Amino acid sequence: MATEAPATIDRSATGIRILLTILFAVIMRLVEALLAVVVLFELGFTLVTQQPPSLKLRRFANEVVTYLYRVTRYLTYNDAEPPFPFTDFPGALEPPTDAYDAPALTARDDDGAPPPPAA
Repeated sequence: MATEAPATIDRSATGIRILLTILFAVIMRLVEALLAVVVLFELGFTLVTQQPPSLKLRRFANEVVTYLYRVTRYLTYNDAEPPFPFTDFPGALEPPTDAYDAPALTARDDDGAPPPPAA
């Protein structure tokens, strides 16, 4: 049973990879900070309005999480192609949940209480 030798990587390619890794490590921290701001805004918005954040904001946060996933895959040698801005910005891996779009969550009586459950 013969085993193949692992692929060798050219030193110049490794040097470029090192520079890109440093760049993407910095980008990753900045994007994580942006995501933290979005999460805090979503929580504050929900606390004040008692409504879920807009679908547009949830989609944005979902795409940011997908981008972080792609960067992490590149940094850990699980993807050979560098992520955005060297490629197109990735679309979301999964759509946001629609559980917060249910009519029962947005319908309210005049006194602000949710409507009684349907019998």
